[in-house]
Formats: sequence, structure tokens, C-alpha cells
Amino acid sequence: NETIMTGAPAGGDTYDDSLNKILAKSAFCRATGPLGKNGACDITPTAWHDGTPMAESPPAPPPLQPGWTFDTPPGAAAFYKQPALKRAHAKKFADAGSPGAVYAAQRERCRAALRWAHAPHPALSSEDGAGTLLPAFYRTLDWLRRSGRSFSVVLRTFGSDLPRVQAAINAFARGEHPDYPEGAPGLELPAERMWRGRGGGGGRG
Repeated sequence: NETIMTGAPAGGDTYDDSLNKILAKSAFCRATGPLGKNGACDITPTAWHDGTPMAESPPAPPPLQPGWTFDTPPGAAAFYKQPALKRAHAKKFADAGSPGAVYAAQRERCRAALRWAHAPHPALSSEDGAGTLLPAFYRTLDWLRRSGRSFSVVLRTFGSDLPRVQAAINAFARGEHPDYPEGAPGLELPAERMWRGRGGGGGRG
């Protein structure tokens, strides 16, 4: 989830939960002291990274910073890594009553960008009105196919969503995605290439 698809039913996250968490992971606060081992401050931050108090509703919220996820600059702290903020607001980040409500418009832009723009498809679209997989994943597969290079895609999940992903990839490979009618037959994922692993062992699933 939040890699090639949005939503994680096995983890209890709805589509909206995931959209909110994606934004929360790109939001940064002004650090209130040295960051601990897991990126948390001893005192929960109360201001965004530019100094804007979280209690305010500025006309232009501080920019989200997805690039800081791997390289947080001095003086900043990740919103999602602050236990009190994550626990209270991550899944409802842009909802009214959350500090992240100032990013509600950004959430709607994300929702619009992920909306399935074609007739419903049993494998390629979801009941949320979005595509089963992120558009960028199909674009990447198509680019790799067009490049003529040999490549493999390995999929792993800790949940139960792999059959759904398999169905979407196979529909794409057969040319059923309206944006990629040429398909990619070599990418079909047959049942014999699906495995269910278990701790200390494994087996075909």
C-alpha cells in the first residue's frame, strides 16, 4: 500500500485513510529539540516547518516536503514520526479538526489525479472511483516495455491484496487498459508464479 496502490484493507486502512497518511508523511514540523532515534521530538511540535502555528489556518499552508522523508533538514521533524500527532491525526490528516486540515485542497488534488477516468473495469478500477493501481505504475511498465530491455517485477505484500494486483496487471498486459491498448503480453502473471510465504517456510498460494 502507498507504493503501487492506495488503501490497505488487511491493515485496516481505507482509501481515504491512505490518502491522508500519504499527505501526513510529506508534512514536516519545526523541531522542538534534538530528534530521537525514530525521528521523534521529546516535546510534541506545535508549528509547521516554516514556523506557522498548527492551530492557525493560513491562506497558503506551508509546502509539503516529500523529498525530506529521506533527508530531513536541520530544524525540521516529520509530522508522521511524532507519536502523539500520528496517533491522533494520521488517518484523518486533512479532515476538519486536524492540524492537517489546511491541506484539504491538496488531498482533493490527489484524489482527482488518481481518479479512474474510464468506464468501470472489474480489475482496473476500484469501488472508490480510483484505479486499482497507481497510474505511475502502468506508465513505468509501459516505458520499460518500450525500452526493449529485459526486466522483472517482483511484488510482495504482507496483506491479502496480491490477487487483486495480479488481476490488474493481467488486464493491463492483455491491453484492457484504455490508455495502453497495445498491452504487454509478456507481463502476464500466471497463478504458478504466485507464492504465499510463511515464517520459517513457504509454499505456493
